[in-house]
Amino acid sequence: MSGPEVSWDKGPSMTRQHVALFRLLIGVLAVGSLAAQLVVVPQVASNAADRYPEVAHLEIPYATAVVVAIGFFEVALLAAWRLLATARKEERRLSDVSQRWIDLMAVSLCLMALLFAGICVHAGSVENIGGPAMLFGLLVSLALIGGVVAGKRRLKHSTAASRRKPPYVQ
Repeated sequence: MSGPEVSWDKGPSMTRQHVALFRLLIGVLAVGSLAAQLVVVPQVASNAADRYPEVAHLEIPYATAVVVAIGFFEVALLAAWRLLATARKEERRLSDVSQRWIDLMAVSLCLMALLFAGICVHAGSVENIGGPAMLFGLLVSLALIGGVVAGKRRLKHSTAASRRKPPYVQ
């Protein structure tokens, strides 16, 4: 049983099977998010407005915010797809193009989380609806932002450290 080669200056390599698997996953997520944007969110918003007429005025603004947030997620998926295109071409070092895709992904995910956090704050504190679920949604959104920032910082430090390490000598 042999695994990918690892050395000081080169991490585990991305095989064609890895890239294909990640592309399949990104494709499934993209199709699912498009279905959510075009079918699920409008239908759920319409049903909620019909069932609870006292909050029917929130149907359009909340549905629009959720659709835009999902759009930010789709931009992050596009950035991930483009990163996969460079994964086999590059070694451990990230190019400027790869770094831009990573930046776009991070910004998109943070904007998505901010939109969801805004919905949760507005629903929970201004409209007084949703109860504890709104607090949980706010906390999850803030945790996502923290995770994206921490992950981006860790990636930046790990790639900087890999540039300083001496090459592996046998």
